[in-house]
Amino acid sequence: MLSYRAIKQSMTRVHKQWLVGACAVAAVVVAANQLLAAPKPADLSESPFALTANLLAEWQDGDVIVLVRHLERCSRVDAACLGEPSGITQRSTAIGAELREQFSGLGLAATDIYSSPLIRTSQTRTLLFPEATANEDFLYQCKKNFVQDALAKKIPGRNLVLVTHSSCMDEVNESFAYGEVDYEYGASVFINVESQTEQQIIGFIDADDWSRTLAPQS
Repeated sequence: MLSYRAIKQSMTRVHKQWLVGACAVAAVVVAANQLLAAPKPADLSESPFALTANLLAEWQDGDVIVLVRHLERCSRVDAACLGEPSGITQRSTAIGAELREQFSGLGLAATDIYSSPLIRTSQTRTLLFPEATANEDFLYQCKKNFVQDALAKKIPGRNLVLVTHSSCMDEVNESFAYGEVDYEYGASVFINVESQTEQQIIGFIDADDWSRTLAPQS
């Protein structure tokens, strides 16, 4: 007859084996989920410079659509507002000035610019692009046909900048079968437009990553 100690040791071994097996199954599930998860657009600040070089070449050819998320939303943080509470924060104006310089450096002579009419996007547009621009409702409505609406505004040989919202950027990711990205305030997503039927997302740049993205790293 087995002693109490022997029975306890046997149960302990079984428990350990069960835990090892459960951990192995969990590891397989996690690995499978990672393999099956939708890919995400490239973060150009963390990608080989070849991607950024491609972006710059396409920009020179006027074959790019850029989606720019508005700057920090005042109603969601405890910070001073730039005018109305539905707009952006005062502290985000420094980031806006930096982005304005970066976009100016890319060259805006052959670029059309549109903005969502909401206060936070209009304020962002004014900071980044002082040139006269127009408002478009589709840039805040963020419907399933968002990409088609954007392409309708794209003139061949001219780049297109759209100041918009994270929900519209989510629609773009979904249209290109990419997983959701938590785009930061001021993030820019670059789409290469080869034709009305052929486009691809080159990648994105967060607002504070431009200076280390647009030049090769030694």
